[in-house]
Amino acid sequence: MTARAACAALVLLALALAPGPAGAGEAAGAGEAAGAGEAAGAERAFLAATERASAGDPGAPAAALAMFEALAAERPITRWTDNAYAEAARLAERAGDFPRARRNLAQVVALGTDGALVARARAALARLAAATGGGQWDAVVREHHRLIAEAAGGGDPRDALAALEELLRANPAYPRAAMLRIAIGRGWEREGYGGRAIAQLRAALDGAPVAERSHAGLELARALIRRRDLGEAAAVLDALATGPGADRAAIADVRATLAAAETRAHLRRGLWIALAVLAAAAAAALRRDAGSWRAAARRLARPPGEVLFLLPIGAVLAAVARTGNPLVADAVLAIACAGVAVAWISGAVLEAARARRGALGAPRLALQALLAAVAVGGAAYLAVDRGRMIDLVAETWEHGPQSR
Repeated sequence: MTARAACAALVLLALALAPGPAGAGEAAGAGEAAGAGEAAGAERAFLAATERASAGDPGAPAAALAMFEALAAERPITRWTDNAYAEAARLAERAGDFPRARRNLAQVVALGTDGALVARARAALARLAAATGGGQWDAVVREHHRLIAEAAGGGDPRDALAALEELLRANPAYPRAAMLRIAIGRGWEREGYGGRAIAQLRAALDGAPVAERSHAGLELARALIRRRDLGEAAAVLDALATGPGADRAAIADVRATLAAAETRAHLRRGLWIALAVLAAAAAAALRRDAGSWRAAARRLARPPGEVLFLLPIGAVLAAVARTGNPLVADAVLAIACAGVAVAWISGAVLEAARARRGALGAPRLALQALLAAVAVGGAAYLAVDRGRMIDLVAETWEHGPQSR
């Protein structure tokens, strides 16, 4: 090798080993900084849209939806893009804009890098497809949601419930008909229209697909138990247990409720018999001591002192209860009336006995007080059980009182 060739080789080796120009490193650093800046900006935009969505003003959801979609449309894609599309889809569905929700969910599936988020988007698309028929039922679903919100709005829900029934009559093939009928049935039952509620729940069970049959049947069975149609409730549970898709644990739970209802039915019959026996015994004792039925009627026509004492107290309690829950008010009124009636009859019997025999012994007074307490207690239980208040009392005892 010549000296010139050797010198050229050394120059090339030095160039190969030398560090690159300062500008290349600065360009790479600038690119990384730009990417970090874009991610930080996207994060700020996502948080701003989230905050806007949680604002309480009526225009907040629509404004937040636009902000999420604007963020999702920005390029280059960041790790916030798929989340923005997912939030936009959620808000669009809540607003009843199902085509827009489907478009945003499709973008999550197409662009998403989070496997769990993509899986949730696929599930949401499938759910929307089942509910709306790929767009066929969009208008019906919107009306469904609007009327459900109106029924739950705190006012009189009967017009909304009737409109929901009309919606189902106009759209008998609606895919969510069974679940909507369950909601309608619950609403009518809360309003005291038990027969109308049962009719909707029966229709829900008859038209429910296999996946919803167990739920519809259990709702019908519970409503029948509350209506005290215990035999029909048992038949519904038996049919569910032998049918497809049976939820064994839920059926067993409702059977336990049915057993408790049957026990209460036996107790009610026993109490009515006991009250009838006590009333007959009081009538016989009054007739015997008064001397005739005419004299006994005269005794009953004059209210004893106990009644004059109890009557204003019972009236005040009933009036105060009327300002709260109607079921509680009805029970309080029935108990107050029962207490006054028992005190009236018991006082008349005691006065007739004193007029005939003179002073009464302590055993007789104690026995009559005991029988009067039994009568009032039995009447109180029947009054509370009549409005299904037993369940409310048990729930209050377990979970504590809740404000209305």
